Amino acid sequence: MASDLQEHPDGDPVAAVVLPVYGSDGTCLTDFGPDPVVAAGGAPRTGEQRQIEAIRSCEPGPVLDAWLRGLDASALPSAIVVEVIAAQTRIESYQHARTLGLIAELASREEMSPEWSPLAGAPPTQACVAGDELAMRLGWSRVTASKTVHRALVLDGMLGATREALEVGHLDAAKAQVLTAGLADLSFQVAHAVEDAVLPDADQCSVAELRQRVAREIRLVDPEGAAGRRERARCTRKVSHPRPQPDGMASMWLVLDAADALRVDGVLTHAAKTAKALGDARTLDQLRADGLRDLVVGDVPESDGPAFEVHLSPGLPVPPKPKRSWNGATFTDRDGVVLTRPVESIPVATLTPLDGTATHPAPTHDHPALPPGTLPHTTSPTAPPQATAPGAPPELAPPVAPTEATSSDAPTEATSSVAPTEATSSDAPTEATSSVAPTEATSPDAPTGIAAPAVAVTALVRAPSAAATAPARRGCTRCSGRPGAEVRITIPASTLIGLDDQPAHLDGHGPIDAVQARALAIGGVWQRVVTDPLTDRVLDVGSERYRPPAALADLVRVRDKTCAAPGCRVPACGCELDHTQEFHPRPGGDPDAPLGRTDADNLGPLCHRHHRLKTDGGFRLRQISPGLFEWITPTGHRYLTRPGTGQTHDATADPSDAPPPF
Repeated sequence: MASDLQEHPDGDPVAAVVLPVYGSDGTCLTDFGPDPVVAAGGAPRTGEQRQIEAIRSCEPGPVLDAWLRGLDASALPSAIVVEVIAAQTRIESYQHARTLGLIAELASREEMSPEWSPLAGAPPTQACVAGDELAMRLGWSRVTASKTVHRALVLDGMLGATREALEVGHLDAAKAQVLTAGLADLSFQVAHAVEDAVLPDADQCSVAELRQRVAREIRLVDPEGAAGRRERARCTRKVSHPRPQPDGMASMWLVLDAADALRVDGVLTHAAKTAKALGDARTLDQLRADGLRDLVVGDVPESDGPAFEVHLSPGLPVPPKPKRSWNGATFTDRDGVVLTRPVESIPVATLTPLDGTATHPAPTHDHPALPPGTLPHTTSPTAPPQATAPGAPPELAPPVAPTEATSSDAPTEATSSVAPTEATSSDAPTEATSSVAPTEATSPDAPTGIAAPAVAVTALVRAPSAAATAPARRGCTRCSGRPGAEVRITIPASTLIGLDDQPAHLDGHGPIDAVQARALAIGGVWQRVVTDPLTDRVLDVGSERYRPPAALADLVRVRDKTCAAPGCRVPACGCELDHTQEFHPRPGGDPDAPLGRTDADNLGPLCHRHHRLKTDGGFRLRQISPGLFEWITPTGHRYLTRPGTGQTHDATADPSDAPPPF
């Protein structure tokens, strides 16, 4: 490859970078000429070192991109392949910078900043609709699209040096995101000072190291602003909505003050260790997860018997820390005794009824297993340890049921149970919807951390009595679950009665298998929903009122399952029912324009954000047929979607008379 002369920024001509050319066997065919290092008095370098230098010195752009596309990496030496990968990441950074530049250009357009009507409330936090436009076109989540737009605007404005470093491959996308996330909310002077301090060596550190360096430089540059940053950060605390995971699971995450997070972690770990001491076979992770669930939605009815105190006392002394053998197979203590594994002390749990009539010991080794779904919740370690009654038979120890925490010295009762309601059957429903309400609990203050094994721990445990064997009282309000603690399942009637195993739909999650659906549906409150056997679509009713009746509202939500916007996964039960064609004339609109009715053909669930976009954001919405929606964005892109099915079609380039694809 011949060398071309290029002009340096100071006006002096310099030779362009010469990228190596390789033969079919991986041999380098490029002659790089005399080594300038040798001319300067240094030691000569190998041909492979000269090739690596040439690849590293080539800035990302069309030349490097074309060279990478023409390579056959299978024939190259491993050292060269590593440099080719590094060059490819520079190209990706270059392309990412160009993409962000285009996004910033789109966000600056007038139609991306609509005028939000005060009649619908305060302007939304995200006034720019460029993220919503990109979410529909690219299939991104709205959160991801909005964050990308924000990052593009920050790099296009305040953090111009970071954008330039991204364009030349000095930073990758992840490191650029660290800088934009850490500096976007700071003043112009502080952000530039931190940027100047961390950018020169940013390519030499990992993402985690760069995040630490940014935080350290912010503290050094602006120590007076620490209190304000702390207060702004506390305003971001939140608990996420469930995100579906495979096999009927879901994930949630929370952002808390650091001290609060440690306290929550301590409570869950402390309660889990208490349950393990009582013989629960679940792992600590399972106990922590079940304990969090029980603290939020658990409840025990009065029929479950008297409450007991749980006292933890130290277990057997911990032997000296064993030493691992050379192969890690065995452990030995200082006396040379071979141990199969390190030994940890097991706390001893003692159960004491609150009325003080008896004391029941819990065995230190063969503990009775707790019933599934139970977890004793502990109190602060202030009560003294209770003595275990000598000779008390282990079988007298009552079974342990869910507990609740209290922070006072005098324990108070806590209740927890599941009270299923009786299902009502219909003649021949095509589908059935069940609302299953989990349990409720009263939740006093919880402990602030994990107690040392040498300190006694008091907890309230409700053990079932003889009366607890009877079914829960019908109509017991304490067993109905906390407000909002319910799940909604749509399951075909044939699957419910066991004729087939069609998947059911769990609102807010998606499809679940028939076995899990039947288990969740036990004791649910049932509602019959009739569907068209050919199209599997819910049949509708009409109304002349603005507010739809409960039956119609339920019908539309069951039909659409999620928000009617493309790609939006907000469950229909958490959406606002919107008249696709306005029911009332809009202020300043055409008085002769036809108005929509309150029926299933003109109703659809919209989350608050997409409702505002349809009303004020320049997005137009039409319901072609019941449950089939057409969106037209401010840029003229057209999308067809059937919510709840995952069916979305970009119809921007389709003829106007083309039939819907689904």
